Amino acid sequence: MEERTVHALDRRGTILDWLVSPAWREPADDLGKHLRADGDPWGDRGRWRLTNGPDVTPFKEELYRHRPLPREPVAGPIAEGGLIRYLEHAGEWRRVHTGADGLVDWSEFCFTPEYRVALAATVLEVDQAEWRTLRLASTGPTLLFVNGELVDESDGFTYMEPAERARRVWLPSGTSTVVVASWQVAFRECRQVLRLRVDGLPVRVVVPGAGASEDTAAVAERLLEAVGVTRWGTTDGTVPITGPDGVALRVRWAEQERLVRLTGGRATLRLDQAGGGQEVGNASMLSTGETVLRVSVDGSPVFREFPVAVLPPEYRSAPHGDPATWRAEFLRHAAGMAGTSAAELVRATEDPSYVVTGLERALWMIGNRADCADFEAVGLVHLWHRAAAWEQGLRERVRASMLGFKYWIDQPGLDAMCYFTENHQLVWHTAELLWGTALSEETFTNTGWTGARHAAHGRRMAVEWMRRKLAGGFSEFDSNAYLAIDLLALVSLVEFAEDDEVRALAAGVADRVLFSLAANSWRGIHGCAHGRSYVSTLRSSRLEETAPIMWLCFGTGALNDAVLPATAIATARRYRMPEVIRRAANDLPERWWGTQSYRGEYRFAHDLLSRPYASDVSVFKTPHVLLSCANDYRPGLPGLQEHIWGATLGPETQVFVTHAPNSSASPSARPNAWAGNRILPRARQHEGTVLALYRIPGDDVMGYTHAWFPVAEFDEWTRAGVWTVGRRGDGYVALATEGGAEPLTTGPDAWQELRPLGPGTAWVCTVGGGGDFAGFVASLTEPRFARDGVSFTPPGGAELNLTWNGPFTVGGRPADLAPDGTIARPPQLDNPYARLEFGARTLSIGSHEIHLQQGRDA
Repeated sequence: MEERTVHALDRRGTILDWLVSPAWREPADDLGKHLRADGDPWGDRGRWRLTNGPDVTPFKEELYRHRPLPREPVAGPIAEGGLIRYLEHAGEWRRVHTGADGLVDWSEFCFTPEYRVALAATVLEVDQAEWRTLRLASTGPTLLFVNGELVDESDGFTYMEPAERARRVWLPSGTSTVVVASWQVAFRECRQVLRLRVDGLPVRVVVPGAGASEDTAAVAERLLEAVGVTRWGTTDGTVPITGPDGVALRVRWAEQERLVRLTGGRATLRLDQAGGGQEVGNASMLSTGETVLRVSVDGSPVFREFPVAVLPPEYRSAPHGDPATWRAEFLRHAAGMAGTSAAELVRATEDPSYVVTGLERALWMIGNRADCADFEAVGLVHLWHRAAAWEQGLRERVRASMLGFKYWIDQPGLDAMCYFTENHQLVWHTAELLWGTALSEETFTNTGWTGARHAAHGRRMAVEWMRRKLAGGFSEFDSNAYLAIDLLALVSLVEFAEDDEVRALAAGVADRVLFSLAANSWRGIHGCAHGRSYVSTLRSSRLEETAPIMWLCFGTGALNDAVLPATAIATARRYRMPEVIRRAANDLPERWWGTQSYRGEYRFAHDLLSRPYASDVSVFKTPHVLLSCANDYRPGLPGLQEHIWGATLGPETQVFVTHAPNSSASPSARPNAWAGNRILPRARQHEGTVLALYRIPGDDVMGYTHAWFPVAEFDEWTRAGVWTVGRRGDGYVALATEGGAEPLTTGPDAWQELRPLGPGTAWVCTVGGGGDFAGFVASLTEPRFARDGVSFTPPGGAELNLTWNGPFTVGGRPADLAPDGTIARPPQLDNPYARLEFGARTLSIGSHEIHLQQGRDA
């Protein structure tokens, strides 16, 4: 009973409790043996294969054949805290308890290519010797050892979802040690996971560890299963914890530790940031910005982990002051981002005598050709032109770094920098054009080209990109991460490009991006549907990359760490946002209805895809609430990072539903528990109501849809039949699914996640506000749920009906018909400030005009 803890499998036979090693890593410095470093980047040996999409699989398999895992078992005893020696690596076994998906997870965003090896171990116990089937799922090669014998090996790769293999094994009476070795090669987002299930009669899972007690651990585990954290984000550093009345919990995070006693089943933990906690607001598109609370009960090694985020306190729902005040506020904030090119740019711009220093991170990124180095290259362009005084030798280091840099996939060098998403494309072209222009007569050492040749190369592609987006719109539609990056590049072109055509195009596209941000946001929250998004921004708009831009330009939004794009706008001398865009952003009529239809074509050499893209986004907003939907967006196909629909009542009061493929919130899992969908729904919006249908296959790993409905962020909430209804201020949101839904009361998403009591394949969301909350609740009729559809009549509205294959109808009439009964072609834009038909040559936003092939004068 001592020196071990014992655990159960889940209902599907999944092992949830493991001992794991670190993910040991080493640089992938032998890629030149497999790919051409120069010449044509395409073909079987072309460096285009250094992507992280499905097409990289054969190349990863080739790399593994040259560096396979050894088939020898792991030596030495396996126990928590025990020493591991494997290959040339060493470490300690540490305990993990997986999420509901059962995945042991070493996933990480890796800025440069690297090889990764990791181990997971556990012990299975049976009283009678019997055969069992072990089902091992992984995203990369594995070796499966049982009692030191290699019983299965795989050499395959998948992108995000693990592939499963089955092996029948004999388990003798007593305990059997299971060890899995995992191998991966990382190109940017690295999904390194495995899961093991046991078919047949259940077994006990044993985790060895000195000082552990089976009985004590069993009690502790039951107590911890009843613990929850009811608020993911905190602006004041306090975290509410719920659980069994009277239990004393030990909470560890960063370098800190507290003993917390639950009184009446509740306690409040205060995070002391001075003691080493996370910096306020440090989330970004590649970082969750979270602090992980490890909660345990004294006397037992078992624990549970609860991620929480300390949010930026500065948020503004309505403008106060004037644009000059907002600019000054933003510049003070950005100047505090020590060690960034944005902070150096602000200081140098505001004080011409300031000596630029502190560019180590940017120069490391560029020197190592780390992914996202293109962003840093554009940031350095601003400093190059704006800063008068530099630390000795620093300007020459920047010059040498940019002369040796790689600016596009067709140039020499083996790296995993991303060239193939919409935002990266323009940033690369901008960096090449502007650095080529700045150093036009010098020789760039990576290519042997002159700067002038680089400038011409970048200019051609930048102009093509801008014309396509100006006319047709974006594939990453309204991304609350990547619209900011687009603006960084566009404003940089306006500021530093030398020819009028490029500046005019860039100014026109920048206007269009900012107008989209203005029309599709609400009270400083970029709350519309998004082509790409991340978990942290869906839980708190304070962490959106677009939030500082809104603060600067509209007087609303939040101040966080994503300051480089807004800094480019704040320090601009040529680019000026038209005043009508600011008016549109802050206009909150009693009813705003807007639609936006984007159409374009992917290009293989730029996108690694060859097909059309399209999105049709609708936005309904009032002074009290926003509701938005990407209508009929690729329903039934696999999803990635799309945020299809949601309601917004406040920066942390966002309500939406997803079909979760796993329980991860990591940006390296795409899709994950809350950002994206395993299978995209069919969703349609009419005014303040969205109907959404989901398909959940019988073999679905998670087997459910779920809703983000953060109870603590509402002023009041209630359940009425199948409805869950909340009020924040004068805004109301109601969410229904067949059989209703109930909040989880334990775990990291306690009182924030709703799980359906029925099938969860149909949801209805309707919003209101400004009246009597009780009256709003009383006015909700029960939707009519069918096998493959749902219908609902909103208060005072026409009946809405949606089935998976039939037309979406409003009052019995298909919504996609024109008055004459033909199929309607929606305008590209239609909202209170602009209407743009497809094929039009000019976009008019009030009196401001943008030519859709030429842009506008900068």
